Amino acid sequence: MLFPEKLYPVPWKADSFHPCKFFRFTLHIALITMDAMSQIHIARHGQSLGAFTEEEIKEGIQSRRFVGDDLSWRSGMSEWLPLKETVIAWGLDAVPATSLTGADEMPLMSEPAWERRAEVGFFKAIVQTISAVLCKPGTTFSKLKVDGGLMRPLFYYLLMSAVTFGVVLCYQLPSILKNPTLLSSALEGVSPRTLLLGFGIIWILSPLFFTGGIFISSFLTHLSLKIIAKTKEPFQATFRTMCYAVGSASITQLIPFVGGIVSAIWGVIIYFIGLKKVHRISGGRLFFSVFLSVVLFVLFYLVIIVLASVAMGVFAGHPPVVSPAK
Repeated sequence: MLFPEKLYPVPWKADSFHPCKFFRFTLHIALITMDAMSQIHIARHGQSLGAFTEEEIKEGIQSRRFVGDDLSWRSGMSEWLPLKETVIAWGLDAVPATSLTGADEMPLMSEPAWERRAEVGFFKAIVQTISAVLCKPGTTFSKLKVDGGLMRPLFYYLLMSAVTFGVVLCYQLPSILKNPTLLSSALEGVSPRTLLLGFGIIWILSPLFFTGGIFISSFLTHLSLKIIAKTKEPFQATFRTMCYAVGSASITQLIPFVGGIVSAIWGVIIYFIGLKKVHRISGGRLFFSVFLSVVLFVLFYLVIIVLASVAMGVFAGHPPVVSPAK
């Protein structure tokens, strides 16, 4: 119910009529109606981007959230028109004209810098991407191109994850070589050379595990967003968001002693902000979507464990045996 009687008593009831209440009720409806009529609706490629005030439109044009080819409509118009044709009529001509170029001339989304590493430079793009994602995630992900492909963000994620994983292994290696049981009691008596060889193989193969993990988690998250939030964005949007969020947050693992905790907390916060900006959904829907994805991931993990244990039993020649009931 739009106007609950507890907050807005219905003025036409005989036992509750009061001129002041009636005036307040009428004024409230009038303000809501005027606000709805003044808002500008924006659409792109047949999909609504929402309704915005004139100030939000100005900010969106300056930040390149909107471009001239976006369609616009407000109360009183008979049809949708390109934004570049309507801003002048609405008195928004103070906005720089260069902000209203077509999408082909000026890309709407140009962040993070890793997407432009050919112009920025390899190492400079890495530094700028980490800084932007960690310090300004809202601005960065609002400019992320949702259909920019999978390989660039995947390469960034694998690069950051493999490097930080290797560095963490290196500064933990001396204590592990000195006392292998810190990892597992089964490693007691294993020679340092064998341990070094094992860690080297793990580091070399780590990109394979990172790739599988990021694709599975992105797929489950996107599936949950489809179910709960009814997102219209493609899988690339979720995958690209996760790669840049988790990849950038992984650098905080290098903080001594508390790096793992900081990386986990900061990564979750950035991931939430990124998904909210990219998919344009409410915080509540996002929370339940991520919660569902965690549940699905746990179920997937349990299924893998069961299948692996069965397969190991079969290949070892000792399939699981059910003990007879006594």
